[in-house]
Amino acid sequence: MRQETAITADEVAYLMEAMDFQFPQLQLKLDDIIASYAGIRPVIDTGKADPSKEGRDHAIWLEKGLLTVTGGKLTTFRLIAQDALKHIAHLFPGHQSDQKVSNLFARPSDLANEKQLNHTQKSRLQGHYGESAAEIVQIAQDGELDFIPGTLTMWVELRWAARHEAVEHLQDLMLRRTRLGLLLRQGGMALLPRIRAICQSELKWDDERWENEQSAYLQMWNKYYALPDKSSIPEWRNHRQHT
Repeated sequence: MRQETAITADEVAYLMEAMDFQFPQLQLKLDDIIASYAGIRPVIDTGKADPSKEGRDHAIWLEKGLLTVTGGKLTTFRLIAQDALKHIAHLFPGHQSDQKVSNLFARPSDLANEKQLNHTQKSRLQGHYGESAAEIVQIAQDGELDFIPGTLTMWVELRWAARHEAVEHLQDLMLRRTRLGLLLRQGGMALLPRIRAICQSELKWDDERWENEQSAYLQMWNKYYALPDKSSIPEWRNHRQHT
C-alpha cells in the first residue's frame, strides 16, 4: 500500500444501515460518528472470485534470510509466532526454545500499595502494561494518572509511549500507540496542546518538528480518518425501507 486506506461513502451507508437495523432506538446520525477506520485483511488468494470467501489460514516462507508471514488472524497470533520460530530454528542451532510455556503473559505489577489509584486505574495499567505498570505510575507527573476525557486512556500513557514505544511520527502516537485519534473528535485536535506539553521533550523534538508533525497528522486524519463528504453518502434509511 502506498497510501492509507479510507472508508468510502457506500461503506458508510452500509454500516449505518446495519446499525440502524440492529439499534433503531439509537436514531444514529452521521454527526454521531467520531472517526472512521478502514483496513486491508491479509488473506491468501486461492482464486475465489469473492475475497470474503477466502480462508484465514496463514503462510510462512523464508527467502535468503527474510522471513515473511501473511494471512492468519489475531486469534491465532501465538500459533503463527510458534510456526515462524520453527521456520528459523535451523538458523540458530545453539538456541534452545521452550514453546510449551503455559504463561502467555508476564505477571502484572502489584499496585496494591498505590493508594492514589482506584480499581479502574489499576485494572487499566495492569491489563495493558503488565509488569511495567508500576514503572508507569512512577514516571507520572501531576494529573497524568487521570483519564483523558472521553476515553479510558491515562495521560501518563502518552509519556510512556513517547519514551518507550518507538514513536517516529505524531500519527504513530495518536493512531497506533494510544488510538486517541480514533476515540476523540477531530483526531483529538483540541487536546494537542497538552499532549505536546507531555510528549515533545520525551520525543526530543524541537518546536519546528512538532509543528510539522502536527500539521501532517491533522492533514492525514482529515483525509483518511474523517468521513467522506456527507453529500456523497447514500441515504441508508430509505434503502432499508425498500429492501
